Amino acid sequence: MTMEMIFLHDFVHGDLHPGNILVDKVDGKIRMNVLDGGLVLELGEREHKNLVGVLGAFIKRDGHGAGRLMVDNMADNQSTETDVKLFCEGLVSLIKRDEENNFLENVGDYLTEICFLACRHKIKLDASFINVAIACEIMEGIASALYPEMMVQRIAIPMMAKAELMHGIKQFKIPNFIN
Repeated sequence: MTMEMIFLHDFVHGDLHPGNILVDKVDGKIRMNVLDGGLVLELGEREHKNLVGVLGAFIKRDGHGAGRLMVDNMADNQSTETDVKLFCEGLVSLIKRDEENNFLENVGDYLTEICFLACRHKIKLDASFINVAIACEIMEGIASALYPEMMVQRIAIPMMAKAELMHGIKQFKIPNFIN
């Protein structure tokens, strides 16, 4: 549900937490109802394309590409070229250190380090990226509690590919770890 919101429908619930998710059963099927839509962040075409590009780069383990997209899409960064280089290198290092995992499966851990690197190198992060990362982290926690064997990337990658096609993002390659 969260991946569909983000990748296909251009919005994210800005206050997504277990208290705003009601689970019930209708005709033998489990249904999730999202409550309190007062803080919904609607993504415009530019924001959505950037977000799909950044998340896609992380999922494909392209730390440098994710970093460049994050920097290039925020006009008022106060960073130097050295800061940008070190930020991108930090993201590459983060992904290499965590080779066993996938961005969407451990988004909370990644978000903490991404924010640390951004502060350290004066990189301003897009608010929509932070909101989406937090929504993914919350859903990751709920999903792992309900379905410990579920692999989020198996659901997210096809949606991400569709989103990249919708926005004309070229060179989509399916990561080899999902086979």
